[in-house]
Amino acid sequence: MSPRFQVFEKIAFSLVVMSAVLCSGYIAWETSPDFQDAVHASAAAVRWSGDYSFICASTATNACDQLPID
Repeated sequence: MSPRFQVFEKIAFSLVVMSAVLCSGYIAWETSPDFQDAVHASAAAVRWSGDYSFICASTATNACDQLPID
């Protein structure tokens, strides 16, 4: 098998797999309201995590002391 064909095969397989993942995600999104809630909750958690990791990245030695403790 020529190297060109192997590269073409890998690209084609990747496109097929990405298409299947996107279709499965769309079907899950449309049929399950719990899935939609989980996606929205995880997006909020990612934003919250990003805010606090930015605070802790400052040059102060104890910058994380200002974080609220729940």
